[in-house]
Amino acid sequence: MLPSGRIIALCIFLFLASALISISARSSHPAWPSLFHASPRPIPTSSYSKVAFATFLAGDPHNNNDTDTRDGYDGYYLGARVLTYQLLHATATRTNHSIPFLVLVTSDVSQRKRARLAQDGATVILTDKLDADWVKPGAERWRDVLAKLRLFQLTAYKKICFIDADMLVTRPLDGVFDDPATDLMRTKHEPHNVKDDEAALPVTYMFAGKADAWSYEHDIPPAPSDYLNSGFFVFTPSRQLFAYYVSLLKLPDRFNPTFPEQNLLNYAHRRDGNMPWNTLGWRWNMNWPTMRDLEGGAHSFHAKYWDDDPTHDPELKSIWRMQRVEMEGYHRGVEDALMHRD
Repeated sequence: MLPSGRIIALCIFLFLASALISISARSSHPAWPSLFHASPRPIPTSSYSKVAFATFLAGDPHNNNDTDTRDGYDGYYLGARVLTYQLLHATATRTNHSIPFLVLVTSDVSQRKRARLAQDGATVILTDKLDADWVKPGAERWRDVLAKLRLFQLTAYKKICFIDADMLVTRPLDGVFDDPATDLMRTKHEPHNVKDDEAALPVTYMFAGKADAWSYEHDIPPAPSDYLNSGFFVFTPSRQLFAYYVSLLKLPDRFNPTFPEQNLLNYAHRRDGNMPWNTLGWRWNMNWPTMRDLEGGAHSFHAKYWDDDPTHDPELKSIWRMQRVEMEGYHRGVEDALMHRD
């Protein structure tokens, strides 16, 4: 828990920062303060020309009207906005190579919310849902998560880094695309892993991710595990790979549907199968995160910091909430600058 003196100092700083944002944004080149150290932005290079960051957003039936009165209660939408700011605008965490940020949305995300995300700088992509009658998720909020697999249809990109919307980013993530785990792999042909009722596998594939840490008491670096957490992974889009995933949805009980897309991916890319997943460097992302992970050099942290879960690390939660304040101030400054320019 932050000491009370630090909290008071932080509130004063945020008030002054918000005022400075509005003043600075009136210039022709808006500037804004950052709660983190600034980093230079090198000239974009061609090696990053066909990569993208991406997240997924489904509609919230309780907070999906066309007014903004309840946006603060739609956690995943709020998380997607903060993540857009972190990846595209925040001085210390934004992409250094102009890498786009894709937000895949279902039709029940309101047009107003889609427009706001696009105004924030995200590339909003409307997609169809994906489901199967036998897939019954363990929680109502996971009812549409299989639709995120439609990102595998975006073959204009060479690599996509998927990041769940409930994420805190504290350092740039561009380097994940250079992680050796994201090299293209040749699919194995072990006969005992070829199943006649499944679609054919692609000749090559790339799928790399992070193992679930299982608890806040994990080691640093975390102990190896064969179970993938689907909140952060990098892949090469492939229509044939997507068709393979869809074929699995036609086979009841082929995987445990409690965590729908996570367990489908764990089955499709099981370590003893023909398309095993590769392990990314542990610092790119941690779930069940604590300040020990930040101090150890982790770049992003998977937790729903907008809610009141008492198990969340209070200092990481404070950083995310500071980023939310920074995001709101940044966009107020940009909008104010545009208004005065007109």
